[in-house]
Amino acid sequence: MSKNPFFSGIELIYNGLLLIYFAFFVICMRALEKNKLYFGVYLYFLFFSIFTFVKYLLFLVFFYFDAKSFNIHELVYGYVNVRFFNQLQVMIIPILFWPFFHPECKRYKLASIIIISLHWVVLLQSEARGAALSLIISTGVLGYFLPSEKRFKLFFTSVKAFLFGGVLWLILIIIIPNWLMNVENLQLRTGSSGRIDLWFYSVKSIVDNIWFGFGPMSFAWAEGKPLYNAHPHNSVIQLLYEYGVVTWSVIVFGVFYFLRGKIQGLKCEYFQKTTPFLLSIFSGLIYSLFSGVIVMPFSQILLVFLVALVCHEGGLDITR
Repeated sequence: MSKNPFFSGIELIYNGLLLIYFAFFVICMRALEKNKLYFGVYLYFLFFSIFTFVKYLLFLVFFYFDAKSFNIHELVYGYVNVRFFNQLQVMIIPILFWPFFHPECKRYKLASIIIISLHWVVLLQSEARGAALSLIISTGVLGYFLPSEKRFKLFFTSVKAFLFGGVLWLILIIIIPNWLMNVENLQLRTGSSGRIDLWFYSVKSIVDNIWFGFGPMSFAWAEGKPLYNAHPHNSVIQLLYEYGVVTWSVIVFGVFYFLRGKIQGLKCEYFQKTTPFLLSIFSGLIYSLFSGVIVMPFSQILLVFLVALVCHEGGLDITR
């Protein structure tokens, strides 16, 4: 039914591979001791962040020495578009809260605060408004369901890291470049970067094939788009446009049921230890309403990995 059945078929095969990855992750995780697994995941993303920010700060120093201005893409090395890194950040930052939920790891608290603050420097410098909003909303909503003590700890740590990151951003990105090269890097964007136009276009087009959609990957070759983007920067609209209301209803209900069950599980102290990972999933899903989290390979794999991490105690039954 798609205009390009070949590419739609490729997309469906790739989605099938994501399900295989999920099953593979769950099987491997069930063979590991839970606390060691969670702590290992935390350490991995801690060191991943450290190595990334070493490069980031080195590039920043090089721009200082050359007295050259920089744009939002030039400091985060290794990504064609800085938004690809922002998509990872919204899921990595919550994982770094792990020591604050586990007293036995308290010696890592300072390292986490520093790294989370540097993540906020990048978010502010790259003008990732959607990513910042996703982190704030997910922290507020999920924190509401936590016991008062853990809620206060989550909010206090988040605010502290944000303020520290904001100070570093003012010094490293605004004050020093302005002093060295008389360049003003403080720019407040108030537009939607064309997203609203894409959303209006998608909603208007959906009614032409509302039940089964236009086919997987079809937005990439949609005619008459206001921009040449291959996706509408909104997961809900994209699923409805490409797969139709039948499939969309199943997926949205499944995600809602999954989140509802996991959030209710936070009432039990045993499941509260997975709060950082659940917060990562929630933040990634919210950011998918503004960016291509569900279409970019790195963010896709990370999201599948996190879902498997939260679900592995119940096997492949993700509604447990």
